[in-house]
Amino acid sequence: MANTTMAGLRVDHLLVDLENLSFSVTTSPKFSWRIQSDTGCFQEAFRLVIGLTKKSLDSEDYVFDSDWINSNKSTAVMLGDMSNLERGKLYYWSVQVKTQAGEISEFAQPASFITEFAQERFDNISGIWAPRIVIEGKNELPALGTTVFLRSPHFELDISPNDRVFLTSVSRGNEETLSQSFDIFVNGTNKGFGSARPRPKYHGTEKTQVFYNSYEITDEIASDNVIAVKATGVDVEKRGFYGFVTVYSHDGVTKQVLETSSAWKALDGTAAYGDFNSKMRSLYFEMPEENVDLRYYPQGWVDTDFNDDSWKNAIENSKRVATDKEFISAYPAENDFRFELSTKYQQITKLDENDILIDLGKNIIGSLKVDLYSDFDQEVIVYSGEQLVDDGNVRHHLACGPDYVEKWTLVKGQNKFANLQMKNFRYIELKGFTGDISVGEVKGWQMRQPLDLDESYFISDNDLLNREYDMSKYTIQATNQDVYVDSQARERLPYEGDLLVNANTSYSVSSQYSLARHSIDWLLDNPTWPEDYKLFNVEMAWYDYMYTGDLSLLRDRYDVLKKKFLRGENETDNYNEKVGLVSGTGLIDWPIRERDGFIESTYNTPFNAIYVGVYRIMTKIAALFDKKEDVDFYRNRSNTIFNTLLTRLYDDKTGRFYDSMNSDGTVNKHSAHHSSAYALCYQVYTDQKMADRLSEFVANDGEFIGSIYFIYFILKGLINGGHAEKALQLLTNPDDTKDKKTFAAILNTLKATIAPEAWSNYYKPNLTLSHPWGAAPGLTIIQGILGVQPTKPGFEEYEINLRTGDLKDIQAKVPSIRGAIIINYKVQGTETIVEIDSPDNTKGKLFVPQSKKLLVAEENSAIGTDEQSIMLNPGKSKVIFDNK
Repeated sequence: MANTTMAGLRVDHLLVDLENLSFSVTTSPKFSWRIQSDTGCFQEAFRLVIGLTKKSLDSEDYVFDSDWINSNKSTAVMLGDMSNLERGKLYYWSVQVKTQAGEISEFAQPASFITEFAQERFDNISGIWAPRIVIEGKNELPALGTTVFLRSPHFELDISPNDRVFLTSVSRGNEETLSQSFDIFVNGTNKGFGSARPRPKYHGTEKTQVFYNSYEITDEIASDNVIAVKATGVDVEKRGFYGFVTVYSHDGVTKQVLETSSAWKALDGTAAYGDFNSKMRSLYFEMPEENVDLRYYPQGWVDTDFNDDSWKNAIENSKRVATDKEFISAYPAENDFRFELSTKYQQITKLDENDILIDLGKNIIGSLKVDLYSDFDQEVIVYSGEQLVDDGNVRHHLACGPDYVEKWTLVKGQNKFANLQMKNFRYIELKGFTGDISVGEVKGWQMRQPLDLDESYFISDNDLLNREYDMSKYTIQATNQDVYVDSQARERLPYEGDLLVNANTSYSVSSQYSLARHSIDWLLDNPTWPEDYKLFNVEMAWYDYMYTGDLSLLRDRYDVLKKKFLRGENETDNYNEKVGLVSGTGLIDWPIRERDGFIESTYNTPFNAIYVGVYRIMTKIAALFDKKEDVDFYRNRSNTIFNTLLTRLYDDKTGRFYDSMNSDGTVNKHSAHHSSAYALCYQVYTDQKMADRLSEFVANDGEFIGSIYFIYFILKGLINGGHAEKALQLLTNPDDTKDKKTFAAILNTLKATIAPEAWSNYYKPNLTLSHPWGAAPGLTIIQGILGVQPTKPGFEEYEINLRTGDLKDIQAKVPSIRGAIIINYKVQGTETIVEIDSPDNTKGKLFVPQSKKLLVAEENSAIGTDEQSIMLNPGKSKVIFDNK
């Protein structure tokens, strides 16, 4: 590639389809990149090239060259049909940019992507498993086949002529557990956890989309290699693991060097896991217990030099991996991996002579990795859980259902093993263990997607608020598996209401957007039961566009989005023209006891308020595609419902909304906080005075009303209504009395490290302590208190609307697809100093905070024509306000 060097100007963070390394590229990839410079700049043009190898890029032997395109677009860039890209191929790409000053960057360090394998590649493939064994003698080990250990034949591979090596895999038969089913190791190193769970009802059809995952294993390849897999399959007829290794040479040649077959070795894991068909279960799933028996567990089985001569040859399942009603395609988000939880905060307590408590320091979703010495053979009962009971023992029967009770049979000497099943826990109790345990001998082994912790931070002069942000951020890190779910401890199912909080909090702490996109798309095909939740899916599809700049989800699923408004019987229109409202209701809050006495009827204020807001959003979506009739339709619907709510269901005397109206037009004159909170959140008010009155009621004198899920609408409503100080008052309430509805109580008394499902066990006896819908503080701090939000798709333009209340010192780093927005805010005497570092190729707007007067706007900023905002150009800006 020919380069023109300009000091300080560079391009990095190359993404394809929102991923660092996408293996799902078909004919229309979307490219994104970031521009970095020393002084700040705007992109005026770009040139993007694709080559089959790094060498071909260097020699300018391109398979695609866009030539210079005059455009400032750097997110979700589409370059026409690329059907000439071969399936299952590794490609490299790079981009260079030209600035408004005429400077030209070097080509970026090349990034790569892999095109999706053709469907034909997976026709008639079968998975492998341990052979079924008929037990004839009394002394033979049981062989249920629920868990299997697999090892490939040794294979040689000279890495020198080869560029990259990938392992592609898919596993079936574990769908009932609602979990991924295998761990993969290459020469002893864990390389991934998969495969992602299948998606039913793909794009409105009866087809199920079965996902494969591809894992890069280049760094692990040696002259002699073995792949080891541990997998679970509870469905006897369906279970099977399939995989193959693909090598991409420096010369662009692709070859397959290994595929699962009966030449692989297999060990039935029944004896190793003491499997007598005992299950841990909730009302929604069940999974095998892991009663590890080191007399039979094959220690060291993942290592290259492990002797598997005694293992039997694997068998190939006679059933295909995918049936006629299924198809196999690449998983469209980041892979899940295993991560050892840091032992920094791990504590070990001896509860009794033979009773040891291990506190990992944080709740995790995953399993255990153990390397423990025992002085003699012994059996240990193992309790795991998210909470402790009053006497300090582990609450192993989780409030939400599963009972985490297992047994380890240890042998004299070293006992080294790792478990597979997905559990939610922080505490482990070893009952009956004789001996000493040191920190790190029993570790948490998380299963999650990677999250760049350095990409975001929030530090203020309020420690409680900082801890809430940290909990929200860790919630996103810990709960990012293959699709957003309510909690892996109980339901393991995606829900649109959970998505609303989960995705917005993720947007606030990470620029990794592919999992949110996948979850939105999943739920469009698989809606859940609350009627308002369907509308939240429309809302989230819009936010996806604003945060990523990628129009494809809105374009491809436009007709499905329209149907989400049809919440009448059999998906008919539930709008009553004579009344001017929609009938029906939504979740409102959960559990029902948290609804503040809400009176439900035919026409309900919260449901209609959501329609007002989401009809407004659908108006914008329709306008993107120049659908004028739809624009008028949705705008009119929103306006009509807005006006009817004000005339029929708002009490001007009290400044509150009534709950509902009956079919005969009579109003139920009860005003639950929920009715006014939803109206405030979706901006159902005529002016600031009305918003002030609603906010006063919703803020409830600094005491939260409703569930921890519902506070999303309270907090967003207060901020939208101009009362962020009331939202801050709620968030920073220091009362940590047991069962108090405060985050101080959640952190100090409930001792949650991941957002919980409820304020405490009192409010929801079957709660989980790993439920992202409770992570509203994170998004409230970033989107609300700091007011950082995109105003044009893909952060082409954004705003900062500081509503900091009594906070006097803030340092924050907010991620965006174009780069980090860094904010330093400090009150010094009579002045407030705000320093902002804005990404290149984006325009920001900083609003003058309430009760402050603009004094100076320095460096890369300029005062707006309204004198109430400051325009932020790329680079560093400094603004000084008088505190009046």
